[in-house]
Amino acid sequence: MQRLQHDYFAAYRSLKLTRDANGVLVAEFHSNGGPFTFSAQDHTEFVEAFYRIAQDRANKIVILTGAGGEFIPEIDFSSFGKVADPAFGARFMTKAFSFWKT
Repeated sequence: MQRLQHDYFAAYRSLKLTRDANGVLVAEFHSNGGPFTFSAQDHTEFVEAFYRIAQDRANKIVILTGAGGEFIPEIDFSSFGKVADPAFGARFMTKAFSFWKT
C-alpha cells in the first residue's frame, strides 16, 4: 500500500526525501543536487525536518545518505558565525526546542 507523501517532503533545500510503499524513507543530503556542503541554515532546517520525519507514522525505516557518493564531504564553517559566542548556542537551542513546545 502506497502512502501519501506529506508536504514536508519538498520543504527543505538540502534534503531530498523519498519513501517507498513499505515505509522506507531515504533522506539524501545534497547541495544543488550534488555533494552536500553542510551550513548553518541546513543545521536549522534539519531540526524541523527530522522532527517531522519522526512524527510521520508512515515512516518505518529512515536511511541517511549523500548525493554524489559522499555523506557530508564539506562543512561551511563560516556560515555558523562566531561559535565561541554564547549567543550562538542560545540561538540554535531556541529554534530546536520551539518544535517540542506545542
